[in-house]
Amino acid sequence: MSGPGSSANFPRVITIFSRRLSAVATIIGATVLAGISGCLPLPAAVGTPTEIWAVWGSPADTVAITRAIAASQPVMAAAGLSSAVDTWIAFDTTSFRPTILSSAAYSPMQRRLAVVTSFQGTRYHADVIRGMAESKDVVAAAGGSVASLLSSVGANGLLLDFQEMTSEDLPTLVDFSRAIADSARAHSSNQVGMIVPAADTAGYPGRILARVADALVVRVFPEHWAGTPPGPIVSPQWFARGLGLRAGEAGVNRIVAGIPADGVLWDRRRGTRRVSYVEALRLAQEAGTVVVRDPASGNIHAASARDGWELWVVDHELIKRLIADARRIGVTRFALFGLEGADPVLWQSLQ
Repeated sequence: MSGPGSSANFPRVITIFSRRLSAVATIIGATVLAGISGCLPLPAAVGTPTEIWAVWGSPADTVAITRAIAASQPVMAAAGLSSAVDTWIAFDTTSFRPTILSSAAYSPMQRRLAVVTSFQGTRYHADVIRGMAESKDVVAAAGGSVASLLSSVGANGLLLDFQEMTSEDLPTLVDFSRAIADSARAHSSNQVGMIVPAADTAGYPGRILARVADALVVRVFPEHWAGTPPGPIVSPQWFARGLGLRAGEAGVNRIVAGIPADGVLWDRRRGTRRVSYVEALRLAQEAGTVVVRDPASGNIHAASARDGWELWVVDHELIKRLIADARRIGVTRFALFGLEGADPVLWQSLQ
Protein backbone atom coordinates (compact mmCIF):
# COMPACT_ATOMS: atom_id res chain seq x y z
CA MET A 1 0.00 0.00 0.00
CA SER A 2 1.18 3.52 -0.64
CA GLY A 3 0.74 6.23 1.93
CA PRO A 4 2.18 7.52 5.18
CA GLY A 5 3.29 4.86 7.54
CA SER A 6 1.63 1.93 5.91
CA SER A 7 -0.72 2.39 3.05
CA ALA A 8 -2.72 5.06 1.29
CA ASN A 9 -3.91 7.25 4.16
CA PHE A 10 -3.31 4.64 6.87
CA PRO A 11 -1.21 6.28 9.60
CA ARG A 12 -2.33 9.62 10.84
CA VAL A 13 -3.48 10.07 14.40
CA ILE A 14 -2.05 7.82 17.05
CA THR A 15 -3.23 6.97 20.56
CA ILE A 16 -1.05 5.02 22.96
CA PHE A 17 -2.14 3.05 25.99
CA SER A 18 -0.63 0.40 28.25
CA ARG A 19 -2.23 -2.53 30.01
CA ARG A 20 -0.44 -3.26 33.26
CA LEU A 21 -0.38 -6.84 34.46
CA SER A 22 -0.89 -7.17 38.19
CA ALA A 23 2.10 -8.30 40.21
CA VAL A 24 0.21 -11.35 41.47
CA ALA A 25 -0.78 -12.48 37.97
CA THR A 26 2.76 -12.00 36.75
CA ILE A 27 4.25 -14.07 39.56
CA ILE A 28 1.70 -16.85 39.14
CA GLY A 29 2.13 -16.91 35.36
CA ALA A 30 5.90 -17.02 35.60
CA THR A 31 5.73 -19.80 38.18
CA VAL A 32 3.43 -21.93 36.02
CA LEU A 33 5.59 -21.41 32.94
CA ALA A 34 8.71 -22.24 34.90
CA GLY A 35 7.11 -25.45 36.10
CA ILE A 36 6.18 -26.43 32.57
CA SER A 37 9.46 -25.51 30.94
CA GLY A 38 11.75 -26.84 33.63
CA CYS A 39 15.11 -25.13 33.37
CA LEU A 40 14.38 -23.38 30.05
CA PRO A 41 14.56 -19.55 30.25
CA LEU A 42 11.27 -17.69 30.09
CA PRO A 43 10.52 -15.44 27.08
CA ALA A 44 11.66 -11.84 27.50
CA ALA A 45 8.05 -10.59 27.24
CA VAL A 46 6.79 -12.52 30.28
CA GLY A 47 5.74 -10.01 32.94
CA THR A 48 6.20 -7.02 30.60
CA PRO A 49 3.08 -4.90 29.98
CA THR A 50 1.60 -4.75 26.50
CA GLU A 51 1.65 -1.25 24.98
CA ILE A 52 -0.74 -0.36 22.16
CA TRP A 53 -0.24 2.57 19.78
CA ALA A 54 -3.66 3.24 18.24
CA VAL A 55 -3.38 4.73 14.74
CA TRP A 56 -6.34 6.58 13.26
CA GLY A 57 -7.05 7.56 9.65
CA SER A 58 -6.58 10.36 7.12
CA PRO A 59 -5.56 13.85 8.26
CA ALA A 60 -7.78 15.25 5.50
CA ASP A 61 -10.82 14.52 7.67
CA THR A 62 -9.82 15.82 11.09
CA VAL A 63 -13.45 16.28 12.20
CA ALA A 64 -14.32 12.64 11.47
CA ILE A 65 -11.17 11.47 13.26
CA THR A 66 -11.96 13.57 16.33
CA ARG A 67 -15.50 12.14 16.43
CA ALA A 68 -14.23 8.57 16.08
CA ILE A 69 -11.72 9.05 18.88
CA ALA A 70 -14.32 10.69 21.12
CA ALA A 71 -16.68 7.75 20.57
CA SER A 72 -13.93 5.25 21.47
CA GLN A 73 -12.47 7.25 24.35
CA PRO A 74 -14.50 5.75 27.22
CA VAL A 75 -13.53 2.19 26.21
CA MET A 76 -9.90 3.13 25.57
CA ALA A 77 -9.75 4.87 28.94
CA ALA A 78 -11.02 1.69 30.59
CA ALA A 79 -8.15 -0.14 28.87
CA GLY A 80 -5.58 2.27 30.34
CA LEU A 81 -5.39 5.17 27.84
CA SER A 82 -2.35 7.33 28.58
CA SER A 83 -1.40 9.34 25.47
CA ALA A 84 -2.20 10.41 21.93
CA VAL A 85 -0.44 11.38 18.72
CA ASP A 86 -2.84 13.70 16.98
CA THR A 87 -0.63 15.91 14.80
CA TRP A 88 0.67 15.32 11.27
CA ILE A 89 3.56 17.46 9.97
CA ALA A 90 4.83 17.36 6.36
CA PHE A 91 7.58 19.17 4.45
CA ASP A 92 6.28 21.42 1.68
CA THR A 93 7.48 20.14 -1.69
CA THR A 94 8.42 23.64 -2.87
CA SER A 95 9.59 25.65 0.12
CA PHE A 96 10.79 22.65 2.18
CA ARG A 97 9.15 24.22 5.22
CA PRO A 98 7.42 21.87 7.68
CA THR A 99 3.67 22.45 7.84
CA ILE A 100 0.97 21.05 10.10
CA LEU A 101 -1.41 19.04 7.92
CA SER A 102 -3.78 18.10 10.70
CA SER A 103 -4.17 18.28 14.45
CA ALA A 104 -7.21 16.72 16.09
CA ALA A 105 -8.68 17.99 19.34
CA TYR A 106 -7.66 16.19 22.52
CA SER A 107 -7.85 16.74 26.25
CA PRO A 108 -4.84 18.75 27.49
CA MET A 109 -4.33 16.03 30.10
CA GLN A 110 -3.18 13.56 27.42
CA ARG A 111 0.44 13.11 26.39
CA ARG A 112 0.87 14.08 22.74
CA LEU A 113 3.16 12.92 19.94
CA ALA A 114 3.37 14.03 16.30
CA VAL A 115 4.22 12.39 12.96
CA VAL A 116 6.82 14.10 10.74
CA THR A 117 6.57 12.83 7.15
CA SER A 118 7.64 13.30 3.55
CA PHE A 119 4.19 12.22 2.39
CA GLN A 120 1.93 14.70 0.60
CA GLY A 121 -0.92 14.22 -1.84
CA THR A 122 -0.84 10.59 -2.88
CA ARG A 123 2.79 9.60 -2.34
CA TYR A 124 6.03 10.01 -0.43
CA HIS A 125 8.42 12.65 -1.75
CA ALA A 126 11.89 11.19 -1.27
CA ASP A 127 13.19 13.93 -3.57
CA VAL A 128 12.27 16.53 -0.93
CA ILE A 129 14.46 14.82 1.67
CA ARG A 130 17.30 14.53 -0.84
CA GLY A 131 16.99 18.20 -1.79
CA MET A 132 16.91 19.43 1.79
CA ALA A 133 19.89 17.26 2.75
CA GLU A 134 22.09 19.07 0.23
CA SER A 135 22.29 22.07 2.56
CA LYS A 136 23.21 21.82 6.25
CA ASP A 137 21.60 25.21 6.81
CA VAL A 138 18.30 24.01 5.33
CA VAL A 139 18.37 20.86 7.47
CA ALA A 140 19.17 22.85 10.61
CA ALA A 141 16.34 25.28 9.87
CA ALA A 142 13.93 22.41 9.25
CA GLY A 143 14.90 20.81 12.56
CA GLY A 144 14.29 24.05 14.42
CA SER A 145 10.96 24.61 12.70
CA VAL A 146 9.78 21.07 13.47
CA ALA A 147 10.74 21.53 17.12
CA SER A 148 8.76 24.79 17.23
CA LEU A 149 5.70 23.13 15.69
CA LEU A 150 5.91 20.30 18.20
CA SER A 151 6.01 22.84 21.00
CA SER A 152 3.09 24.80 19.55
CA VAL A 153 0.78 21.79 19.71
CA GLY A 154 2.10 20.55 23.03
CA ALA A 155 3.73 17.42 21.60
CA ASN A 156 6.64 15.90 23.47
CA GLY A 157 7.59 13.21 20.97
CA LEU A 158 7.51 12.35 17.27
CA LEU A 159 7.47 9.59 14.66
CA LEU A 160 9.69 10.01 11.59
CA ASP A 161 8.03 8.75 8.40
CA PHE A 162 10.39 9.03 5.41
CA GLN A 163 9.51 5.98 3.35
CA GLU A 164 10.17 4.95 -0.26
CA MET A 165 13.85 5.89 -0.17
CA THR A 166 16.52 3.53 -1.55
CA SER A 167 19.64 1.90 -0.15
CA GLU A 168 21.66 4.58 -1.96
CA ASP A 169 19.80 7.18 0.10
CA LEU A 170 20.79 5.60 3.42
CA PRO A 171 23.46 8.18 4.40
CA THR A 172 21.01 10.97 3.56
CA LEU A 173 18.19 9.28 5.47
CA VAL A 174 20.36 8.77 8.55
CA ASP A 175 21.83 12.27 8.62
CA PHE A 176 18.52 14.00 7.96
CA SER A 177 16.61 11.88 10.49
CA ARG A 178 19.27 12.40 13.14
CA ALA A 179 19.18 16.18 12.63
CA ILE A 180 15.39 16.30 13.07
CA ALA A 181 15.51 13.93 16.04
CA ASP A 182 18.34 15.78 17.80
CA SER A 183 16.60 19.12 17.39
CA ALA A 184 13.37 17.70 18.78
CA ARG A 185 15.18 16.13 21.75
CA ALA A 186 16.90 19.45 22.47
CA HIS A 187 13.43 21.01 22.77
CA SER A 188 12.14 18.43 25.28
CA SER A 189 10.82 15.75 22.91
CA ASN A 190 11.61 12.60 24.86
CA GLN A 191 10.34 9.95 22.42
CA VAL A 192 11.55 9.57 18.82
CA GLY A 193 10.32 6.69 16.66
CA MET A 194 10.67 5.84 12.98
CA ILE A 195 8.24 3.98 10.70
CA VAL A 196 10.07 1.37 8.58
CA PRO A 197 8.88 -1.24 6.05
CA ALA A 198 9.32 -4.79 7.30
CA ALA A 199 11.00 -6.24 4.21
CA ASP A 200 13.30 -3.43 3.04
CA THR A 201 16.30 -4.05 5.26
CA ALA A 202 18.69 -2.60 2.66
CA GLY A 203 17.08 0.84 2.50
CA TYR A 204 16.05 0.81 6.16
CA PRO A 205 18.58 -1.31 8.10
CA GLY A 206 17.38 -1.78 11.66
CA ARG A 207 20.75 -1.77 13.41
CA ILE A 208 21.66 1.59 11.90
CA LEU A 209 18.29 3.32 12.27
CA ALA A 210 17.98 2.13 15.87
CA ARG A 211 20.92 4.47 16.62
CA VAL A 212 18.79 7.38 15.40
CA ALA A 213 15.35 6.51 16.81
CA ASP A 214 14.32 5.13 20.17
CA ALA A 215 11.85 2.75 18.51
CA LEU A 216 11.26 1.32 15.04
CA VAL A 217 7.59 1.00 14.07
CA VAL A 218 7.69 -1.99 11.73
CA ARG A 219 4.99 -1.96 9.04
CA VAL A 220 4.34 -5.72 8.77
CA PHE A 221 1.56 -5.29 6.22
CA PRO A 222 -0.08 -5.32 3.71
CA GLU A 223 0.37 -8.83 2.43
CA HIS A 224 -2.09 -8.07 -0.39
CA TRP A 225 -3.19 -4.70 -1.79
CA ALA A 226 -3.68 -2.85 -5.09
CA GLY A 227 -1.59 -4.56 -7.75
CA THR A 228 -1.95 -8.03 -6.22
CA PRO A 229 -4.79 -10.55 -6.40
CA PRO A 230 -7.23 -10.36 -3.47
CA GLY A 231 -5.93 -12.05 -0.35
CA PRO A 232 -5.21 -11.72 3.38
CA ILE A 233 -4.20 -8.28 4.66
CA VAL A 234 -1.78 -9.96 7.03
CA SER A 235 -1.52 -13.63 7.92
CA PRO A 236 0.21 -14.95 11.05
CA GLN A 237 2.90 -16.55 8.87
CA TRP A 238 3.62 -13.31 6.99
CA PHE A 239 3.55 -11.34 10.25
CA ALA A 240 5.97 -13.70 11.98
CA ARG A 241 8.50 -13.58 9.13
CA GLY A 242 8.53 -9.79 8.85
CA LEU A 243 8.57 -9.12 12.56
CA GLY A 244 11.16 -11.80 13.26
CA LEU A 245 13.46 -10.31 10.64
CA ARG A 246 13.34 -6.86 12.22
CA ALA A 247 13.53 -8.13 15.80
CA GLY A 248 16.67 -10.03 14.88
CA GLU A 249 18.20 -6.84 13.53
CA ALA A 250 17.41 -4.27 16.20
CA GLY A 251 16.31 -6.36 19.18
CA VAL A 252 12.78 -6.88 20.50
CA ASN A 253 13.03 -3.96 22.92
CA ARG A 254 13.42 -1.49 20.05
CA ILE A 255 10.53 -2.82 17.94
CA VAL A 256 6.89 -1.70 17.68
CA ALA A 257 4.88 -4.17 15.58
CA GLY A 258 2.49 -2.55 13.11
CA ILE A 259 -0.88 -4.34 12.75
CA PRO A 260 -3.80 -3.32 10.47
CA ALA A 261 -7.20 -2.99 12.11
CA ASP A 262 -9.44 -2.71 9.02
CA GLY A 263 -9.46 -4.29 5.56
CA VAL A 264 -9.28 -3.97 1.77
CA LEU A 265 -11.99 -4.18 -0.90
CA TRP A 266 -11.15 -5.26 -4.45
CA ASP A 267 -13.87 -3.98 -6.81
CA ARG A 268 -13.70 -4.79 -10.53
CA ARG A 269 -15.40 -1.50 -11.47
CA ARG A 270 -14.11 0.94 -8.85
CA GLY A 271 -10.63 -0.36 -8.04
CA THR A 272 -9.05 -1.20 -4.71
CA ARG A 273 -9.65 0.69 -1.48
CA ARG A 274 -9.74 0.33 2.27
CA VAL A 275 -12.92 -0.99 3.86
CA SER A 276 -14.06 -0.93 7.47
CA TYR A 277 -15.20 -3.99 9.39
CA VAL A 278 -18.76 -2.62 9.66
CA GLU A 279 -18.92 -1.72 5.96
CA ALA A 280 -17.64 -5.18 5.03
CA LEU A 281 -20.50 -6.83 6.91
CA ARG A 282 -23.01 -4.45 5.33
CA LEU A 283 -21.74 -5.11 1.80
CA ALA A 284 -21.94 -8.86 2.36
CA GLN A 285 -25.48 -8.59 3.72
CA GLU A 286 -26.63 -6.45 0.79
CA ALA A 287 -25.09 -8.91 -1.69
CA GLY A 288 -26.59 -11.90 0.08
CA THR A 289 -23.17 -13.50 0.48
CA VAL A 290 -21.60 -15.26 3.45
CA VAL A 291 -18.80 -13.79 5.59
CA VAL A 292 -16.33 -16.48 6.65
CA ARG A 293 -13.02 -16.72 8.48
CA ASP A 294 -10.25 -17.97 6.22
CA PRO A 295 -8.76 -20.94 8.13
CA ALA A 296 -5.24 -20.44 6.77
CA SER A 297 -4.81 -16.71 7.49
CA GLY A 298 -7.43 -15.98 10.15
CA ASN A 299 -8.74 -13.03 8.06
CA ILE A 300 -12.44 -12.34 7.55
CA HIS A 301 -13.36 -12.91 3.89
CA ALA A 302 -16.34 -12.38 1.60
CA ALA A 303 -16.90 -12.16 -2.16
CA SER A 304 -19.76 -11.35 -4.54
CA ALA A 305 -19.52 -12.60 -8.11
CA ARG A 306 -22.76 -10.76 -8.88
CA ASP A 307 -21.47 -7.35 -7.76
CA GLY A 308 -17.86 -7.98 -8.78
CA TRP A 309 -16.03 -7.51 -5.51
CA GLU A 310 -13.98 -9.40 -2.94
CA LEU A 311 -12.90 -8.23 0.49
CA TRP A 312 -10.52 -9.27 3.25
CA VAL A 313 -10.70 -7.77 6.75
CA VAL A 314 -8.83 -8.06 10.04
CA ASP A 315 -10.96 -8.47 13.18
CA HIS A 316 -10.35 -8.40 16.92
CA GLU A 317 -9.68 -12.15 17.13
CA LEU A 318 -6.87 -12.00 14.57
CA ILE A 319 -5.37 -8.91 16.21
CA LYS A 320 -5.30 -10.68 19.57
CA ARG A 321 -3.64 -13.69 17.95
CA LEU A 322 -0.94 -11.56 16.28
CA ILE A 323 -0.22 -9.76 19.55
CA ALA A 324 0.09 -13.09 21.36
CA ASP A 325 2.40 -14.46 18.63
CA ALA A 326 4.63 -11.38 18.84
CA ARG A 327 4.82 -11.53 22.62
CA ARG A 328 6.13 -15.08 22.37
CA ILE A 329 9.29 -13.74 20.71
CA GLY A 330 9.55 -10.84 23.15
CA VAL A 331 7.85 -7.95 21.30
CA THR A 332 5.51 -6.05 23.65
CA ARG A 333 4.65 -2.84 21.74
CA PHE A 334 2.10 -2.69 18.94
CA ALA A 335 0.76 -0.02 16.57
CA LEU A 336 -2.80 -0.63 15.36
CA PHE A 337 -3.45 1.13 12.03
CA GLY A 338 -6.81 2.16 10.59
CA LEU A 339 -8.74 2.07 13.84
CA GLU A 340 -11.60 4.18 12.52
CA GLY A 341 -12.51 1.07 10.49
CA ALA A 342 -11.85 -1.51 13.20
CA ASP A 343 -14.05 -4.26 14.59
CA PRO A 344 -16.29 -2.43 17.13
CA VAL A 345 -15.46 -4.88 19.93
CA LEU A 346 -11.69 -4.51 19.51
CA TRP A 347 -11.13 -2.27 22.53
CA GLN A 348 -13.17 -4.45 24.84
CA SER A 349 -11.25 -7.51 23.67
CA LEU A 350 -7.92 -5.86 24.51
CA GLN A 351 -8.84 -4.98 28.10
